[in-house]
Amino acid sequence: MGVGRTGLALVLVALTLTGCGASPEDIAACREQFADHQQLLGENGNPGRKGFTPNMTARWDEAYAAFGRLGKSATGDDCPDRLKEMKADVSDLEAVLYKIDDYDVARMIRRAEADLEHAESVGRSQTDYVLIMLFRTLRERGADAEKALAPLVARVDAAKPDDTAERAAAMVALYNAAAGNAAFADFTEALDSIRNYELDEE
Repeated sequence: MGVGRTGLALVLVALTLTGCGASPEDIAACREQFADHQQLLGENGNPGRKGFTPNMTARWDEAYAAFGRLGKSATGDDCPDRLKEMKADVSDLEAVLYKIDDYDVARMIRRAEADLEHAESVGRSQTDYVLIMLFRTLRERGADAEKALAPLVARVDAAKPDDTAERAAAMVALYNAAAGNAAFADFTEALDSIRNYELDEE
């Protein structure tokens, strides 16, 4: 009986020591690093869009929330290894989201339309026939391009975080499809021409 109590006491001591390995200052500093990185992520915002890359966009949201939780609950053991790993993971995710953004046709159309609305709101009437035709091309060919590229975008979005080979192959397939797609070429040409109007300028 005495041996059992002694063993239990030793286990409790060991657990206590393990939990108290880091000083309160170290724990506070570790938590602050997680909180600071969450703040940085929040300032930059999620580069994804649920309607375009739902899986990766959700992963970014989950990472953002995880940094917030660890900003309040991290222990000394979470720094630097876990912090470093999480920062690398979210950085890698953001890099993919920024690259694939070049194929988010719907988002690019909305931006162009917002610029047009801005120009009109500041009194710059946009009745140029060429510009009107460019927007027609942008919407019509953009819809065709979006439909053609959607399965390839979905393949990139579905790739598992640790399957870098599959994600790379999916990205290459998307690049090649976009490069050879006539609708996407017409869309990007119209978009570039619209940008030359500098509609977002005052």
